[in-house]
Amino acid sequence: MAHAIIRGKNGRRYEVDFEDSPVRVEVHASEETIEIFVEADFEIHAEERRRFAIINIPRHLFSEATAGAARRAATRG
Repeated sequence: MAHAIIRGKNGRRYEVDFEDSPVRVEVHASEETIEIFVEADFEIHAEERRRFAIINIPRHLFSEATAGAARRAATRG
């Protein structure tokens, strides 16, 4: 079950629960950032009614995180 949870600067928690809906994921990269776009309900709702989450992160942080995950996976195998 796909979901996204963030906590804003004000301390409030925001959640997007995609339940069991089909989910579409797109990843876009530039030299500076990585954008991950997750959208549900794309087959049944108009664009303005679909549940979605977008995260933009600096590319160097994404690279560090994926490298760390690859190292951990390699040591477990």
